[in-house]
Amino acid sequence: MKKPEEIGNIINSIVKGMGISSKLKTSGIFNHWKEIVGEEIAKRSSPEKLIRGTLYISVSSSTWASELSLMSVQLIEKINAFAGEKVVKTIRFRTDL
Repeated sequence: MKKPEEIGNIINSIVKGMGISSKLKTSGIFNHWKEIVGEEIAKRSSPEKLIRGTLYISVSSSTWASELSLMSVQLIEKINAFAGEKVVKTIRFRTDL
């Protein structure tokens, strides 16, 4: 008798087969922003869109845009670590929040 397969393995297999694994990881960035960057930064920023490796983030002021720009390497590392792959290569900040 064949041993039953775990539901998680079945779902992972389907997701990989459909080619949406990367999209799920990308959406996690938007859904878990506060977890990734911390409460203080999340209060003053919001990810807007991810296009060809560039993450566009709205910030509350030009001061925060400058501050986060200085931290962009660390932010990219945190985001990519969360996603489990290199989905963000650069970050652009806008004061639209």
